Amino acid sequence: MPASPRLLVVFALGFAPGCLHVQSTTTTEVPKAPAPRGGDFASLRPGEAIPTRPTETKSVAEKPAPKTEPAPDPIAPPPPDRVLEVVKAAEPRQFPLTLGPPVPDPPLLAAMRAYVENRPDDAIRHLEKLDRPNQEFALAVMPVLARGSALNHAAPDPQEAAHLADQLNAAAARLEAKAALRVEKVAFCKKISGFGRYDPWPTAQPYRPGDLAQLYVEVRNLGSTPEAGKGGETYVSRAVVSLEVRDAKGTVVEQTDPTDYRQRVPVVRFPHDEPSRSPIRDYFQPYRINIPSKAGVYTVTVEVRDPITGRSARSQPAEFRVAGP
Repeated sequence: MPASPRLLVVFALGFAPGCLHVQSTTTTEVPKAPAPRGGDFASLRPGEAIPTRPTETKSVAEKPAPKTEPAPDPIAPPPPDRVLEVVKAAEPRQFPLTLGPPVPDPPLLAAMRAYVENRPDDAIRHLEKLDRPNQEFALAVMPVLARGSALNHAAPDPQEAAHLADQLNAAAARLEAKAALRVEKVAFCKKISGFGRYDPWPTAQPYRPGDLAQLYVEVRNLGSTPEAGKGGETYVSRAVVSLEVRDAKGTVVEQTDPTDYRQRVPVVRFPHDEPSRSPIRDYFQPYRINIPSKAGVYTVTVEVRDPITGRSARSQPAEFRVAGP
């Protein structure tokens, strides 16, 4: 039988308070379970998470930025006390200056300055501090330096150039007699006419056994000594020239003694006393040597000695060939 309207109303009203009570009840936040300690993993309920970093509560964005000091203004001047420190540091220190007496010029420099300034007496006075030979050499060279530096070397005056050449030659002559000897040339010749004038023997042409070869020897710095000669000469040049011949094995080949043709000697010596009316600067001597009797390659070496000063010089070996019979 159908329910009466009163029962329906009561049924509805009886359930309404309960539904309204549930919906009207305010929800409260359930507190989170504390993090389990060492052995509390067994007490976790399903679906419950363990916080990995429980003490870190602030995010990276929430960390305070490091404190930085504001950059100094490049235009702003330094403090006044700092400016004073820089200025004081930049000031140079004062060193005591001690001025002694002026250093005198060397005698040659002082003499040359006096000569250029047209004070020849002062130049001679300065040179008196040197030895006598040095004084004479300096007095001979200083005029050449002074006049030669002002000479037009591109187109010199012939007379002035000749005068300077004479002065230079006179200064060189003072040293030639004391300079080292030099054997400038040793040459086999067909004909000898004088200093630097000879016809050389052909290099490819050998000598025959028993031939007589001509040898040209040129010497430098031999010099001449003032000495009166029998014919009115005023100079003499002295030298002792030695000739040594060796074969291809280096064995000495004996030569005919020029003072006694019946003897043979390992080294031939020629003493020279050459009188002259003027100093000899270009010295030469011609010699004749006997060609060995055996075919082969030979060399001749020339040694020049000054018996007055004891100076000597030796040449390089000059080669010549001897053909068979």
